[in-house]
Amino acid sequence: MAGIIGYGVYIPKFRIEQKDVAIPWGSWSPGEKSVCGADEDVVTMAAEAASNAMRHAAIDPEQIGAIYFGTASSPYIEQYVSPIIGEILGVRPETTRIDYLGSLNSLGNAVLGCLDAIAAKRIKYGLVLGGEDRATAPGTEGDANFGAGAVAMVIGTTGTIADIDGMDTYATLFMDRWRSTKDSWVSNQADYRFDREYGYQTHVAGACKGLLEKLGKKAQDYTYAVFAQPDERIPSLPAKELGIQKGQLAPGLASVVGDLGSCSAFISLANILDKAKPDETILFASYGSGASNAMSLTVRSQIERKRKNLTPLEKYINRKQNITYISYLRLKEHLKRGPY
Repeated sequence: MAGIIGYGVYIPKFRIEQKDVAIPWGSWSPGEKSVCGADEDVVTMAAEAASNAMRHAAIDPEQIGAIYFGTASSPYIEQYVSPIIGEILGVRPETTRIDYLGSLNSLGNAVLGCLDAIAAKRIKYGLVLGGEDRATAPGTEGDANFGAGAVAMVIGTTGTIADIDGMDTYATLFMDRWRSTKDSWVSNQADYRFDREYGYQTHVAGACKGLLEKLGKKAQDYTYAVFAQPDERIPSLPAKELGIQKGQLAPGLASVVGDLGSCSAFISLANILDKAKPDETILFASYGSGASNAMSLTVRSQIERKRKNLTPLEKYINRKQNITYISYLRLKEHLKRGPY
């Protein structure tokens, strides 16, 4: 049975109050969000998360059979990020490198690709990682709450800290957010209730119901429920439909680091694993672009022994420096100095 052998996260230290970004444009948003520094991007964040995951897993880079990178914010249209990560880590030239792009469920799909390769016995260990820093413009949808961060997981069948007991997918043609090659930032339908109920809730609940039926379980059987967090209220919608109690839901992170796109559910999972105990169970679901992947996980005893190698999410959350809106505009390159 495949599972997570080690994991790592990365959150930039810069933070801005979401209201400071929203108020100048006649809007409002609660909490804070993380912001990339001038020398940070999706690649550097993912590299840091990958290094943390490899150290936590105690796996030699030469043992990694494939690297799967998922993001909706790749800096490239024609170039993969995974080869850069492979070069940084020092993996073998024979290591497969694949990017999953263009969806807020990219990282969830990357996990599926890794699990398929392990099940086919093509690889023994795979590194799955993602990073997000989605494109916005002042006053556009998402500018106030899109955060930045990265997460990585080493997946295999030996030395696991959490076994993946099963998976299921629920997907339809549903466009809630998109960015075409001609667009400079993310757009959406601007019908938030429609997005919440027919997008997020329908797909997350659908994936979880399919998984629970396969496993013969109920949602109430799980210690934790971890869902993608575009905001902190929305996970309660599928939770209510599934009969999940408030105490089972993972703590909110969207008001701490913002909406982390395809990384959102997985960074929330890392937050749970940071404190999880052996034999506890987790119902997990990613979501994006009309698709949700649900997983059932069981925490194993190895998690306690490996904690000495862990860099927890809390360390990055507590290591913060608040910035002004002007500094934010400069870092996002929305405000540039004129020529001398």
